[in-house]
Amino acid sequence: MMPFARFTAFFFLLLAAVPAMAATEDDYLALNKSVVSGHILSRMKAFADVVSGLPPAAEKACVSRTAADVKALQAAFGKAMDGWEGIQHVRFGPVEFFSRGSRIFFWPDPRNSVGRQLGELLAKKAAGEITEAAIAKDSVAVQGFPALERLLYDEGAVAKLASKTPEADKACAAVHAISANLATMARDMNAEWSEGADAYALDLEKAGPEHVRFMRHREVTLELFKSLYTAVELVSDHKLARPLGASHQAARPKLAEAWRSGRSLINIRANLAAAQALYAGEGGGESPSTFLRDVAGEKELDELLTRAFAQTLATAQGISGTLEAGVSAAKERPQFDKLSREVKALKALLAQRLAPALGVPVGFNALDGD
Repeated sequence: MMPFARFTAFFFLLLAAVPAMAATEDDYLALNKSVVSGHILSRMKAFADVVSGLPPAAEKACVSRTAADVKALQAAFGKAMDGWEGIQHVRFGPVEFFSRGSRIFFWPDPRNSVGRQLGELLAKKAAGEITEAAIAKDSVAVQGFPALERLLYDEGAVAKLASKTPEADKACAAVHAISANLATMARDMNAEWSEGADAYALDLEKAGPEHVRFMRHREVTLELFKSLYTAVELVSDHKLARPLGASHQAARPKLAEAWRSGRSLINIRANLAAAQALYAGEGGGESPSTFLRDVAGEKELDELLTRAFAQTLATAQGISGTLEAGVSAAKERPQFDKLSREVKALKALLAQRLAPALGVPVGFNALDGD
């Protein structure tokens, strides 16, 4: 007799394999096209646009060597990170080509690969050798936002970048090379999603027996569901669970995402807002929400999920202070524990209720891409 937990998982897997009530391939196609155009394409473009501001900001800071221009570069970094956190959950298509996802944001990093690889890069190479082309061929750990964050926010980083020393020259070269590498990847992802007759978005509309990726439109819907689930799972299992620990005494704030720049809670809010937007819909047209109501006949479930998204985001937005300080403080800790409980409940709702209603299987690990 199989254990209860395994039986429960098996039950939900079977349940999710049953198509949503009355759903046709045309219903799935309409949902997919709307989510791709309204959510993914718009956010990919926004990411590419905002990251394009990083290289000129890096260039200006490294030429002027003033604290003010380094601070302006930090502001450009923040805007670029906002763009990434708004689309970080989409892990299929052009973002997985050439390992772009890991190259853009190598995290979690339990072995401190970013610190070690960046240290070796700066120790072994001259400033003239640290170029965008060289960075793009180097370890994924030094190519993206985590490495750039260290260069901009490690202790004494502003003073170091504003100085005129050989060490500062190399740090500036790395800042500019990584910024340019990020801008190139963002530009290429946006182009591959949306431009030309071979655009990936158009390819998603051609699911069928002859298609190399998707036999049915419902398989594309699964990828979109995985993106939604990933946004919530990232927050629940990594961005909150890792720094929270079992109690405020056991908290590990330096395991939080982007703790050096103080963006951990900012990123979580952006992830939850993106998940809510994907579910509710952007730009008009179909959405998982309208699919539940109009196709699956699950009005009550849609109302429940709508409330759950709104409540969870409201809790995140209502937290005072920063995650980096709050998880270790007895007085501030309860608000993070509350958010953690709500995100876990939302994650369970998506897997146990939304997936079956959409008619997609839940036997996968979204963060592994399976």
